[in-house]
Amino acid sequence: MQPNFVAKKSIAGECGGKIFLCVLFCWLIVPIIIMIYLIVKAKKFRLEFYDTRVIMRRGVFNTEERQSLLTTIVGVRINQSLGGKMFNYGDVVVDMIGRWDVDTTAIKRPDELKYYLESLMNKQDPRNLQQFVAN
Repeated sequence: MQPNFVAKKSIAGECGGKIFLCVLFCWLIVPIIIMIYLIVKAKKFRLEFYDTRVIMRRGVFNTEERQSLLTTIVGVRINQSLGGKMFNYGDVVVDMIGRWDVDTTAIKRPDELKYYLESLMNKQDPRNLQQFVAN
C-alpha cells in the first residue's frame, strides 16, 4: 500500500551547523566521518502519512519505526529560520487532540506537509472536535 504523503528531513536543517564545523576542520578525518554519518542519518528519516496513521522510520545502525494514529488535527504551523527559508526546510508544529510524538523538525518542503495536514483538517467532521471538547 502506497502512503498518501512522504516527508523527509532536510540535510541543511538537521546538521547544517555541524557540517560547517566539519568543513572548517576538514583536515581531520573524524569530522568527515561525522559529516557522512549525519548526512546518511538525515537521508534515512521518513514520515509516511496514511489515511488514519503516521509511520516514522529513522536510523542508520539502530533503526526505529514508530506508528501513531492520526486523531483530530486542530492546527498546523511552520517555524523557519533564515537558513530554513534559503534551503526550504523548517519545523512543522502540529496541534492535535491527543499526543503528537512524531519528529517533524527540519523537514524538507514544510509548506507541502502543512498543506497536506490542512487538507486532512478540512476533511474532519467538526462534530468530532465538539465531542472531544465536551468530554
